[in-house]
Amino acid sequence: MKVRAVLRGVVVATILAMLGALLPQLASAAPKGASGRYLVVARSSADYAGLRAKAVKAGARVLRDLPQAKTMVVTASAAARSSLAADSRTLGVAKDQVRQITSERNRPNLAPGLRSATQVKAKAPAATAAAGINPDPAWDYKGLLWDYRRIGLPQGWKTTAGSSAVTVGVADTGLDFTHRELSSKVKQVVDFTTTEDPPICKTFFPPPFGDTPVGDADLAARFGGPVTTDWNGHGSWIGGRIAAALNGTGINGIAPRVNLVALKISQWCGSAYDSEILDAFRTGADLGLDIISISFGGYSDLTDPEQATIYQLYVDTVAYARSKGTVIVASAGNEHVRVGAGGRVISHGPLTTPGTEPADFLDYFGLYETPGGVPGVVDVSSTGRVTVPSSPTCPPGTTGDPATDVNPTCKPITDPHQAAGQGKTNQLAYYSEYGPRIDLAGPGGARKFNLPFWDRGGTPGFPYTSEDLTNTWEVFSTTSNWAIEIPCFTFTRGSGFPQGECYSTIQGTSMAAPQVSGSLALVASAHPSLRKHPAALIARLKSLANGNPHNLTRVLSATDTSPGDLSGLPCPTGFCHLGGPAVSDADAYGAGLVNVATP
Repeated sequence: MKVRAVLRGVVVATILAMLGALLPQLASAAPKGASGRYLVVARSSADYAGLRAKAVKAGARVLRDLPQAKTMVVTASAAARSSLAADSRTLGVAKDQVRQITSERNRPNLAPGLRSATQVKAKAPAATAAAGINPDPAWDYKGLLWDYRRIGLPQGWKTTAGSSAVTVGVADTGLDFTHRELSSKVKQVVDFTTTEDPPICKTFFPPPFGDTPVGDADLAARFGGPVTTDWNGHGSWIGGRIAAALNGTGINGIAPRVNLVALKISQWCGSAYDSEILDAFRTGADLGLDIISISFGGYSDLTDPEQATIYQLYVDTVAYARSKGTVIVASAGNEHVRVGAGGRVISHGPLTTPGTEPADFLDYFGLYETPGGVPGVVDVSSTGRVTVPSSPTCPPGTTGDPATDVNPTCKPITDPHQAAGQGKTNQLAYYSEYGPRIDLAGPGGARKFNLPFWDRGGTPGFPYTSEDLTNTWEVFSTTSNWAIEIPCFTFTRGSGFPQGECYSTIQGTSMAAPQVSGSLALVASAHPSLRKHPAALIARLKSLANGNPHNLTRVLSATDTSPGDLSGLPCPTGFCHLGGPAVSDADAYGAGLVNVATP
């Protein structure tokens, strides 16, 4: 019997390549009329006040001050922007670009109403004590929390399950502080979205239901939830993986005794201005956070002076955070391109949806991954659980249908496109970035057959289907009780899960980054002397990494223009299929697969 969230009613609408195609449009988008949103950078701190006064006098509206970065965020007319750019006190003026979530999301088809939770019947197994702590009931579900075991748990809990002295900031869509797993962990919420002008979700995204554009305040008014909670669900997944409470129900995080701060940079649509991310990094550093985990990103063209200005702001901001003792951990991205020094993309791509026309293909070669590739950031690639082998025969109804079901549970061995490394664990996920810039790898999950859905890549696993019992191929964690983007699954009584609380299985380098963030939190807890010393803390974690995995996942093929195995759509651009040589171990894993067996 198959169990699926009723939110999943159509072919996935938001997939990697479409997301990649949307990013440049959002980056260049501006509000209607003569005004635009800009970052104005002063040459020196002494110039900042005078430049700000000039901006106000010229009719610009200052939305946000970032004095530590000698930067202000303004909405200004074209004339005011030109005047500020020409001022001798100005180092640069740049459009405030938009970055998006970096999970390869299984976006649901949103139904009317807040969310549509699917109740899952799963009998709670007998509790089994693990080393160090008694983990929450989900630990004992076979195959559900596979990722914990890949990073050295429960062994690491013999040393520590975290310390309340350590705090991790989650720069994301917020944290659901009403969720039973997170309510005791979220110590502060800092909302950076209140000065959005234009508001991203209301301006650039179609309404999730009805015809009226909405932001989080509108959702809160409609459904009665807190404005500052997580209306997307992504941030709460991240927070749960890092530090979900050890409370005898549901799941616990990697470091369940550390604390969390919600650095809310995005509303429900999962998009944030560069200025919001930069402010979150600086604010988190000023708050004394030990680690900031971010799973948002995009690409910058440094031949464009404006984008080069913003990239340099990231470089300076990361350096500022590290000077304050704060480590920033970022997801590497899901376009399956090779990333070199500074985040520069040094291969052609990205992974592209069949049916994309050549005129719509954007080659990322020469662009810079931001913020993951920025110097000083811990850049994290993603690995899967296991690449399940294809089958010589598949029962009827198990191979998927592009119109109704993109989650096949069986892949025919006769399909033209087959994953390398079948039967192997810890393979680079088919979507993950790789290259010499990668610092560490973390389990971010992959579809069952470690291929894109259009090549019959497989199911996320439980609870989307019960075919494999409670095995997940992607990664399972909490999500927000108010989420309208990430599917919500609730559990029946007797399952060991709290009633009415949302959980979900998703994949992406978004899911890999918090594995590293939570692991750093364990190391910081076990070795207080490493706190506030980012280089030493990171070096310790890298020294513990598992260097044994051997990768066979291949790079993109530029020449395979054949149709997708599931969709049958053509690939006139190339780069739709994995068919080149294997990604090297060094490129796939960096220092290795994160491991905290002995933090």
